[in-house]
Amino acid sequence: MKADLVIKNARVVRHDGEFHGGVAVKDGKIVLTGSDESLPDATRTIDAEGRVLMPGLIDPHCHLGVKYPFAEDMRTETAAAASGGVTTALLYIRNLKESYLPFYEERKALGEENSVIDFGFHFGIQREEHIAEIPEIIAKTGVKSFKCYFGYEPDNPIGIVPATDGWVYAAMRILAKVPGGVINVHCENTQIASWIKKEIAATGRQDLGAYTESRPAFCEVETIRRMIFLAEKTGCSLHLVHTSVGMGPVLAAEAQARGVHVTVETCPHYLTRTCYDEDLDMRAKISPPLRDRNELEGLWAGMLNGSVYSLGTDHVPFLPKKLEDLWTEFPGVVSFPWELSLMLHFGVHQRGLPLSRLVELNSFNPARRFGLWPRKGHIDVGFDADLVLVDLDEERTVTHTGKGTCIYEGWKLKGWPVMTVARGDVVYENGVVADTSYGRGRCVTLPS
Repeated sequence: MKADLVIKNARVVRHDGEFHGGVAVKDGKIVLTGSDESLPDATRTIDAEGRVLMPGLIDPHCHLGVKYPFAEDMRTETAAAASGGVTTALLYIRNLKESYLPFYEERKALGEENSVIDFGFHFGIQREEHIAEIPEIIAKTGVKSFKCYFGYEPDNPIGIVPATDGWVYAAMRILAKVPGGVINVHCENTQIASWIKKEIAATGRQDLGAYTESRPAFCEVETIRRMIFLAEKTGCSLHLVHTSVGMGPVLAAEAQARGVHVTVETCPHYLTRTCYDEDLDMRAKISPPLRDRNELEGLWAGMLNGSVYSLGTDHVPFLPKKLEDLWTEFPGVVSFPWELSLMLHFGVHQRGLPLSRLVELNSFNPARRFGLWPRKGHIDVGFDADLVLVDLDEERTVTHTGKGTCIYEGWKLKGWPVMTVARGDVVYENGVVADTSYGRGRCVTLPS
């Protein structure tokens, strides 16, 4: 057998251990893993020179097509993702119309015309009709993951329709009966946050800390507790997205011990930035907000002890921020190109996070959580050849030239992706995304 691609002389790291050797790829799939001697001839052979080969990252949390045209974002942002070692991105996406079915077909087609990497969808519940439509959505699109949003007042600048507990409960009752069905919740107590916001906004404060103090950590903790309670009552599988508080993983671990199926995602910004960092201003407004150092350390504890389940970037390319008023500024930052480097630098190098644990957080767990297993998230025979080659020792300074707001500009990080392979195609190497890569991505949320 002659392979299409062989990567050899690598430190191959999986969620369950590592070995020295490589992989052989044919027709987009991994056909062999093992020692260098066991690998076949190939059309292209790459010598990894001892660098780390990991499964490509599955980023289960991004928002594309919010302020720029969807087709354009699928080009620019999936290229940025590929440069960061991301080979599959799952979009939290909202539709204000009655049905998600035409919306899905349109977005799937536009995505496949433009995307560099594979992609899929979670759907936001934005009106009552969406809850009733869940069984039909699952049957006709394969999307089994739905999101409810708290923490947004009705007049929020992004146009998100905030959920009620009734919506969550009704959706949970339906999804509890669906194998692989999951409710994702943005946890913040909307009413308490809006009350405190009025008080703090009235003082005239415009610093980033004022935004955080207007929606304090206990608002998130309270809603996490409430959602776990409802998940326990209904038997529904619950995923806590972009968790910013240290108590999140603690509460989830306690609930898991009682048999509740709840998992916690956090994001690179909550692990690397605080709301009191002196170089940050309203540009770093994110929802939920950046927290203080105590919350950051609490999340790292969960990263190291296994109670944080997965990582997502919450990448959202908004128009340039206006920097006029903290309270009406759009929330959101971009992180696709740097998530892996941030975790290598602050996690692996600084805190001793095992590489196999990083694979678990970035690939293995998201694949299992969102129905991509046993196709993605692992380096083994039969899996899609989604791979990232990492130089653990390379030092590079973060520069941002694309859309959206980067809160890491000028940081020197140690550990970078140097090559990304998506379904067997080398889509990123030598610092550039291949021109031939646009439009090769495929939708992974499909009717069964």
